Parts: sequence; structure tokens; C-alpha cells
Amino acid sequence: MDATSFAYALLLLAGLNGVTNLLVQYESLMAEGCTLNYVYDGDTVALDCTDGRKTARLVGLDTPEIKDSGCEAEKALGDEVTLRLRELAASGEVTFDANCYDKYGRVLAVMKVDGADVSRTLINEGLAVAYAGGKRINWCRKLG
Repeated sequence: MDATSFAYALLLLAGLNGVTNLLVQYESLMAEGCTLNYVYDGDTVALDCTDGRKTARLVGLDTPEIKDSGCEAEKALGDEVTLRLRELAASGEVTFDANCYDKYGRVLAVMKVDGADVSRTLINEGLAVAYAGGKRINWCRKLG
């Protein structure tokens, strides 16, 4: 097999893995002993699981950055959505479902509070935008 064919084979496998991740049923992280430890920002949390601490990226939304924000407006909204996610997490029973990891090794998870998907809540409140992967929006341009 030449280098080009090998590269195409790797791309095909990566694509099939991505499709599989979309089709696989989400499984409860609570059954694995995972609980919320900390909310880093509007779309990233830390989980304490029986096999150690895991970072989870919430799926279905994108929120402004607080650590590497591009402008003051992005930082301000990032702080607001982080506080809101912490409020939601403290308001009821928190559950997580997941079926895969992202390229950074984070668990891709759906977070619910009392059965309500927090991604939808944050989007409906105007604190986040829907996100299914790919290029992220420019928050400074959106907020400017």
C-alpha cells in the first residue's frame, strides 16, 4: 500500500469513527460513578469518576471563552454563562450521558439538571449558540 492509499484509509477510518459516535446510544456516566466536581466555563466541566477525574465538554452548544477571550464583551458573557451553568448545577439533580471523547481527550457529554438538557437552556437564554462541531463563531464579532 502506498502512502496516499494509507492516508485515505486513515481518513476513511476516522470518518467512520465519527459517524459511529453519532449513532451510538449515549450511556449514563452516573452508572460509572461520575459526579460533577467543578464548572470550568459555560461548556466544560470536571467530573469525579471511580476511575479518576475527567474533563467533559458539553455537546450541542458553544459558549464564549473566559480564559482566552478575544475581547471584553466575550469575557463578560463567558463569565455570565459560567455563573449560570453553576447555578443550574446547584438547582437540582445533575446527570451526564456520554458515548465518546474529543480530539483533546475530553468526554463529550450531555449534561441534564432534573432531566432538562442544560445546552438547550443556555441556548434559549441567549448565553450560548448551537454547535455541532467544526468552525466556532467569532464571539467578538457576534457581540460587537
